[in-house]
Amino acid sequence: MKMANHIMAVIGIFGGLLCAVADCLLDLKAPENKKLGKGGYIDSKWGEMSHWRFVASGTAAMFVVPMYTCGFLALVNQFPAEHVGLAATAKVLFLCGAMGGFMIHTVVCLMPTIYKDIMETGPFTLAEKVISDTFKQIYVPFFTLYSMLVIIPAGIVIYAIVSGILPLPLWCVLLNPVVFQVIGLLLRATKLKCFIDAPSICAASLGLAMYGVLALMLK
Repeated sequence: MKMANHIMAVIGIFGGLLCAVADCLLDLKAPENKKLGKGGYIDSKWGEMSHWRFVASGTAAMFVVPMYTCGFLALVNQFPAEHVGLAATAKVLFLCGAMGGFMIHTVVCLMPTIYKDIMETGPFTLAEKVISDTFKQIYVPFFTLYSMLVIIPAGIVIYAIVSGILPLPLWCVLLNPVVFQVIGLLLRATKLKCFIDAPSICAASLGLAMYGVLALMLK
């Protein structure tokens, strides 16, 4: 079982890193990019980005989601037997969130293509309406499943570290997607050109990779 957890942890690390690459393929633009439309759902650089990037990003998500899930499972598998209920809860939440993560990533990968195709023959107002309506339609599942994938599991892991369920150094509470995402957003808030996109666009994915690192740190 220990060897299996180690293998799953390594797969999880690679999965998180590859997920970060998929995020960059989808969302890495230029500092000159501007948000368009009333809701700011459209990026001005979409028209200049190659179609293959969105195809590659969506295809990669199909593989990286089960990969980074392995890292989380490798960590939770090492919860002591007396905390089996907490471990089971964490697994169910994460697996449901991962399923939604793939669905949402795929939908988001379609948006630039829809925009570009409409703009070839139609007005911007039509493109804005279609994309805005689509994003509004996935609001509830997006935030619900995002919480189940990123926020709640991170809280469980932090609790497990602080309470001693997982015998890891206290500083390990920083190794999760929530903390990484906050750091990414703070860097973006500096308005420096080098931080306009990365690492905020892929910070959560890098944080997911950290679950595999934590699993390897357990003896």
